[in-house]
Amino acid sequence: MRFHYLSAAAAAVLLLASGCSSAPGATPTTSATSSSPTTSTSPPQSAPPSETPSDPSSEPGEGSGQGAGDPDDSGRFSYSCTSLNGVPDTTYSSLAEVWASSGYVRLDACTANYQGPQPYEPTEDEARIIAIAEPGKDPAQGLESYLAALGLCTRVSDDSASQVFGGSSRQLLQAASQLCPKAPQGKIIALWAAGARAGDGQHTVGDGGLAAGKFHLRKTPPEGCSWSVKGPDGGQKAAGGAVEGQAGILLAEKDVLSSDKCGIWEKME
Repeated sequence: MRFHYLSAAAAAVLLLASGCSSAPGATPTTSATSSSPTTSTSPPQSAPPSETPSDPSSEPGEGSGQGAGDPDDSGRFSYSCTSLNGVPDTTYSSLAEVWASSGYVRLDACTANYQGPQPYEPTEDEARIIAIAEPGKDPAQGLESYLAALGLCTRVSDDSASQVFGGSSRQLLQAASQLCPKAPQGKIIALWAAGARAGDGQHTVGDGGLAAGKFHLRKTPPEGCSWSVKGPDGGQKAAGGAVEGQAGILLAEKDVLSSDKCGIWEKME
């Protein structure tokens, strides 16, 4: 009886020992290898969605109309463009199409046309541009101003710049600069809008006209260029032709620049 009792006790001890020795082996195989990859890879997978809303490319561009950087994606406007090559006029359905044209650099100037329903009802963005071009104007009556701003946003050649940009009011130029800052000629429009460029004609410094500073002719003008600068009292301060114009002239507040057949004046840095 004593022998059998001891055998049973020994068997119980062996059974308990085998159970304890197998337990530690189970822990590494279930937690150490399977949980680590899950925790290390999950953050990168969840990060992109949180960054998407702050992506600047998803927001409308400053100065845009119905779309980001493309102020006429509503399809309500068309553009009739003349070319320096003498080819027939070409009609485009959007500013983006004008800008992407293979002959863009050979375009002379374009006229914008309204194709939408009548009567004209400006969008919120269109009304904002009209308010810049013609302060105090009823936006519903400002279609011509908006079309003029769209036309400035297309393409204006150097040959036409003095007439088209130079013949536009400072307010209209500012409206165009706000309308299409991402246009191929966006920086050029901004210079005219800031009074840093001027064409032939008479220009007053300050009060929405030219900016004060030193100006020069961008290119050698054809024969016959003449210019003069008069002070606020009407007295002549300076005068000359192409050579003096390219060297640079200094314009102060209230001065009046008169230019004939000289081309484009640009403010020097």
